[in-house]
Amino acid sequence: MKHYRVNKLTRPDGTVVKKKDMLAPNDRLAVKAAREDADCPVCEVLREGKKVASIY
Repeated sequence: MKHYRVNKLTRPDGTVVKKKDMLAPNDRLAVKAAREDADCPVCEVLREGKKVASIY
């Protein structure tokens, strides 16, 4: 399992409103879990401080 951080943003490339940590076996499943989260209409997914995906 890898550690991921999901940052909820005010708008694309906006300021971070909320941070959430999650564990997932790979990037694809971490992004899928973030997309399905109702609290994440605009988010970015990070692994080891590097952006894996942006969700808009």
